[in-house]
Amino acid sequence: MEREPSRRRFVRGCCLAGAGALAASHSVGGATASRRQEVPPTRWNRTYDQGTTADANGLAPAPDGGFVVVGTTESGDDAVSEIWLYKTSAAGRLEWQTTFAERGVTEGFDVAAVEDGFVVVGHTHEEGDSDQDAIAVRVDGEGTEQWRRTFNARPRTTDTMRAVTVDDQGRFVFVGWTSRFRDAWVVRMADDQSIDWAETYGPGDRNQLHGVVAADGGYVAVGETDDTTGDTAGWAVKLDDGGAQMFSQQFKKRSGDQINTYDDYNVLYDVAETRNGFVAVGANAFDPQTNDRRGWALEININGGKLWGTRVESDTHTVLRSVTGGNLEYYVAGETATNGSGDDARGFVANLGIEGEPKWQHSYGSGSSEFSAFHLTGGEGMVCVGSTAASAGGDTSGWGVKVGGEAVATATPSATPSSTPSPTPAPDDGSTPTFTPTPTDEPDGTDAMGAGTSTPAPTASGGPGTATPDGDGGGEATTTGDGDGGGLSPAVVGVGAVIVALGSAGVLYNRFLGDDGGPAGSDGGADGSSSDGTDDGGDGGDDSPDPVETSEPDTDGTEEVQAAQTVVEGPDDETAE
Repeated sequence: MEREPSRRRFVRGCCLAGAGALAASHSVGGATASRRQEVPPTRWNRTYDQGTTADANGLAPAPDGGFVVVGTTESGDDAVSEIWLYKTSAAGRLEWQTTFAERGVTEGFDVAAVEDGFVVVGHTHEEGDSDQDAIAVRVDGEGTEQWRRTFNARPRTTDTMRAVTVDDQGRFVFVGWTSRFRDAWVVRMADDQSIDWAETYGPGDRNQLHGVVAADGGYVAVGETDDTTGDTAGWAVKLDDGGAQMFSQQFKKRSGDQINTYDDYNVLYDVAETRNGFVAVGANAFDPQTNDRRGWALEININGGKLWGTRVESDTHTVLRSVTGGNLEYYVAGETATNGSGDDARGFVANLGIEGEPKWQHSYGSGSSEFSAFHLTGGEGMVCVGSTAASAGGDTSGWGVKVGGEAVATATPSATPSSTPSPTPAPDDGSTPTFTPTPTDEPDGTDAMGAGTSTPAPTASGGPGTATPDGDGGGEATTTGDGDGGGLSPAVVGVGAVIVALGSAGVLYNRFLGDDGGPAGSDGGADGSSSDGTDDGGDGGDDSPDPVETSEPDTDGTEEVQAAQTVVEGPDDETAE
């Protein structure tokens, strides 16, 4: 007589349990969204106006917490352009600036901190003359020139140096290229200007090096080379202390097109040391004539073997120009635009996980803006430098933005203007600034005042604003948590809620319908199974799945020197030799 009411109670209980599981599922989804990492606030945003076209290309940290920035500016004298060197405080305020001109055209591309000062590298030539030499300038901490030296791979060649690193012995290593055989060119110089060695390298018909890092008792440089098929491949080369080549590795992307099977253009602009080897960044393009680019990051082991690769994209045109490793993560900076003509170009920064998965990314500025380099500060802030203009083709100004990290107190600017050009104050200074780029009007972004708000982390869809893995079966990239390390994973909480709901259903079943298959009061079997021999949703005993094993990426590679080996990445992110 009680069977029918028991069934109704059972059905009602199952409905309640199901509703509870559904509610738990929704609450977990909300927790996942709220735990995605936010874009850090903008601490300061300044332009540095020379009154003429000026670009900032590289920076180095100063001992007092400020930064020394190198670039190129048009000259008001007889020279066409000069190396422009300036120092800012930790808050981005201009403290001093100076210029260096050797010939009619002198340009600066990179700077590195050395003992009691800095070393700057670039090139110089007379206007309209192809005879171009590399130039290095050593300055003290106040920007006063200590010495300068021009040098070349061979007389009457067109030579340039684009990057510099300083090893643990205080020696400078410059990388660039020379027109002689269109080779890459590397020079190591002592602080007394003496050249220890100079070598050229080139697996392809045209070879250029854009970035270098001193590590592992030698040096790793990255750039581009034209391979035997005529495509441009990303190139990484490792040199020992004497300049001998230890590996030379090329990387290119398979396009998936039946006619043109590879991306025609693959280039690496910068490299940094990691716990497993080195991470490099650059760009790919299926057809370089369109000027469309896709940001590209990859990690290699100490022997040049690829560990992972990922696409980092924000818009139709995205190029990554600078990379630095953090605490089990990477930071990258560059530029992004709706097209490759420079219209609506913005500075771009992103934070990637240990295998390239996206954490957050954001664009800054308007008009025509780009980041060329950045330095990672305390609190994992990024001080980015580059150039900005009101529109494509307009006069550019030096530009600096600090993203995240510790807030920096700024002083109230003096009411009396100085004769020395100073950086444009941020909008909160109370003055009327010149054109100052501000972050683009994106949902939940940050403003120029540094008031950061929540920004959803990018998803791994491969569309705009995403990072897509491209290597070695790494699976889809997923967003990560907020890194606080506390509490249970939302997925674990969701699974637990469902288990609780199912367990509740089992209890209700046994309570109200357990006498269907046996005597009244039967519990369906003391071993946790129902009377008909099926599992009742208990703990499962030894039937639980085996734990999933995880391992670190394989960093073992061939011990022999690798020479100009090309790694081809498949269109669906499958890697093949």
